[in-house]
Amino acid sequence: MEIDAGQETSDAVDQKDYPKLVMLSVLHMAQYFPAAFTGVALPFIFRQQGLPLEMFWLLALPGIPRWFKWAMALVVDNYGSSRIGRRKSWIIPCTMVGAFAYAILALIPPSLTAVHIIIGILLFKSFVMAAQDIAVDAYAAESMTDAERPVGTSLINFLGAVAGVLGSGSVAMVETLGWGPTMLAASALMIVAALPAIIRKEPPPPEASQLREARGERPNLLKALKRRDSYYIMPFLFLFGFGGAFFLTMFGPFWADKGLTLTQYGILSPIAGVAGGALAAISTPWLIGRFGLRNTAIIGVMVLPVEAAIYCIYSVMPGLPALPILILTISLLAFATNIYTYAATISRFRWASKSQAGTDYALQSSIWNLGVWTAASSAGYVAAKVGWVYFFPIAAVAAAIGGIFYIVMFDRMEKLVVQREQEELLVAETPDSLNQ
Repeated sequence: MEIDAGQETSDAVDQKDYPKLVMLSVLHMAQYFPAAFTGVALPFIFRQQGLPLEMFWLLALPGIPRWFKWAMALVVDNYGSSRIGRRKSWIIPCTMVGAFAYAILALIPPSLTAVHIIIGILLFKSFVMAAQDIAVDAYAAESMTDAERPVGTSLINFLGAVAGVLGSGSVAMVETLGWGPTMLAASALMIVAALPAIIRKEPPPPEASQLREARGERPNLLKALKRRDSYYIMPFLFLFGFGGAFFLTMFGPFWADKGLTLTQYGILSPIAGVAGGALAAISTPWLIGRFGLRNTAIIGVMVLPVEAAIYCIYSVMPGLPALPILILTISLLAFATNIYTYAATISRFRWASKSQAGTDYALQSSIWNLGVWTAASSAGYVAAKVGWVYFFPIAAVAAAIGGIFYIVMFDRMEKLVVQREQEELLVAETPDSLNQ
């Protein structure tokens, strides 16, 4: 029998704190904007500046600090002001540093001669913002109940997609307003996105975390790695990150090679992203409640070959359809594939241990980001060697491998997570039970 969030919510009290869910979603916007800007907008801009595809590994360097979130999480999980809030103690200063970094970038217009300086600033910002990511993700993993997780995660994904759209669509702002004003707007956006979380009172740590602290235990990476559920979760997260990023990092360069202007791309990417994300955010909780997480994910995975075929057709066409047709097609593809992405993200928040949410989620995120970086570093080489016609089927296969793994191993992973949650609460009463 399938164990999933659809069954969880039927057993939980069907009450949802929507202001909290909106706050968490808006807070995640501060994470997704820089990722989209670095991963989508910047490649498009530098491709137009003449950066060879073989050098796109440079643009993947700011993703390196995310590999080490597992180590930073031990600090973020252990230290923080109880008066300010354990998570807010990190969210507030890190947001200020990230906003300042974008303000500095406003003084350095993009060019091939400035690419190393820009990447250096983004690398520093990424290191600081990785600590914020840990605190934000732990905040969400700790505070969302089983009943709230499908809706809350869908809101997080949707508003994250909106921030991602703003990040990728910033190419239109660069062309219209210029690089400096666009970077200043990005700086302001990061601050505004964090304000609701800064104002709202942070809830106390979850019961499992309080029990761990009462026993005098600290977050433990080895414990997280050695858990039986990690043997399945960690490989999936690498595949999930790799499969999604392999196509996404080449999204901008493909449209640049097809002759779209900055403005056209800035129109296509935001509208398709928002429309596809909104449809997925509305439909995914309903689909999960009706069919379960695994069956919902199957819908999105089945669309991957269709997506590859459509992009192959675009790659061989001498021209492109009218922009409205492109927007409609890409929006529908984004909607369908996001169903799988949203389902997997809901599982990610569920898989994090409540006793050490920051460390657990950061470790999982580090593996996911390793997959993202690997894809971002290799996708340009693959596209340059095989051409766009063959690149998209390869990208579809890469994404489908992760999706099939998730679908086949879903019940096994969920069963192990449920067992682990029960053990974390029972260990306070029988501390030696897990050592026997």
